[in-house]
Amino acid sequence: MVCANLKCLWIDVTVPSHHQVAGLTLLAVGVYSARNATAVAGRYIEARLGKPSLVRETSRFTVAEAIKHPVKMAKRLKSKPQDALEGVVLSPTLEERVRDIAIATRNTRQNNGLYRNILMYGPPGTGKTLFAKKLAVHSGMDYAIMTGGDVAPMGRDGVTAMHKVFDWAGTSRRGLLLFVDEADAFLRKRSTEKISEDLRATLNAFLYRTGEQSNKFMLVLASNQPEQFDWAINDRIDEIVNFALPGPDERERLVRLYFDKYVLEPATGGRQRMKLAQFDYGQKCSEIAKWTEGMSGREISKLGVAWQAAAYSSEDGVLTEAMIDARVKDAVKQHLQKMDWLHGEDEAQAKSLTPPTAGGTGSGGKMGFTLPLSEAPEAQEVIAPVLEINSKQAGENITPPSDNDQSAEGKSATPAGQDCKDAVKAEAATEAESLAQPAVPTDSESKMEKEDKTGSSPPKDGTPV
Repeated sequence: MVCANLKCLWIDVTVPSHHQVAGLTLLAVGVYSARNATAVAGRYIEARLGKPSLVRETSRFTVAEAIKHPVKMAKRLKSKPQDALEGVVLSPTLEERVRDIAIATRNTRQNNGLYRNILMYGPPGTGKTLFAKKLAVHSGMDYAIMTGGDVAPMGRDGVTAMHKVFDWAGTSRRGLLLFVDEADAFLRKRSTEKISEDLRATLNAFLYRTGEQSNKFMLVLASNQPEQFDWAINDRIDEIVNFALPGPDERERLVRLYFDKYVLEPATGGRQRMKLAQFDYGQKCSEIAKWTEGMSGREISKLGVAWQAAAYSSEDGVLTEAMIDARVKDAVKQHLQKMDWLHGEDEAQAKSLTPPTAGGTGSGGKMGFTLPLSEAPEAQEVIAPVLEINSKQAGENITPPSDNDQSAEGKSATPAGQDCKDAVKAEAATEAESLAQPAVPTDSESKMEKEDKTGSSPPKDGTPV
């Protein structure tokens, strides 16, 4: 009886019941479902709030930034739209045009319309990136900045990263202005440019996501070489704006702007170790504007930083007029040196693209240069010195006989000129005989001829060749 009870107890302990099996199954399903749900939620949060790897700078707040800077985020949400051209110095014509673009973009966002894509081209440092940020803030949109140089190093991951950028852009409730700086780095011509297959696939993904105008994002491209764009990229551009170098009036406005920002405000604030000597500030700004011809807005802004650094490096912290002039002269000198380098590169590229003349390069010439026909020597001018040298050498070799020799030989002796003519005639006759007689073939040549003859003649038994 005791053994029977122990046996039943052992069976109850070792063999699981149906309820236990069902419980373990439900536990496994719950763990698996929770893990998948967490992964899906993470991807959703990343797509909504996480910044893609290609985006360098953005005005959108991520979850981590919102936790770290709650006050900054609150101010950002309460901020009002600003002027699109605040702090941007442009020519009157360009300023009027970009202001119209800013007003149209703001009204498009308010009416949930389709955004227009813009191409901004021009020399570096002319305000393209600054205007793009101001345009987004003025329109009440978020902005994101990416550079074309980051796309090529991604290789095979470029396609996935590009799709993530546009998926993330589509989740913005305020609309996103996607600014692509140095866009010509990866939006090159697919037919002529030598690009890798990975970069070509990334370009195709970009073209796929920008095939139609969107009410979620606005595309703004910036380039110094827009002629390198693929034709499909040009087809997606609705507005083209040229940001040229500042003129005399714009340079003076820029000089005054950065003089106030980096010199006057720190000097009058009293909290920094900087003082300003007494001189005519307005007259000095006008003179500097004349000296800085050809310089961009970024170069002029660096002048303001240089003035500030000069004051901080002095013993008493006073910025004098002579110190300002010295920094301006150094900046102008460096600008001219950069221009010399740029023009040298352009000339070298032009020379390398010039095709060489037929027949190779001439003596003393350089690859890629063609000699004008007026300066080319004629054939007679080239051959005449050679013929003259040969005639002199022939005259030196053939010496006329003396009178003693002629008298010794007698009347039967022939003159030297006659001997030369006879020698030439004999040599010509020998060459004629050698050309007239057929060449005697060697053993190997005769064997090859026999083989050719035997191989070319059809067999007598009628078998096909």
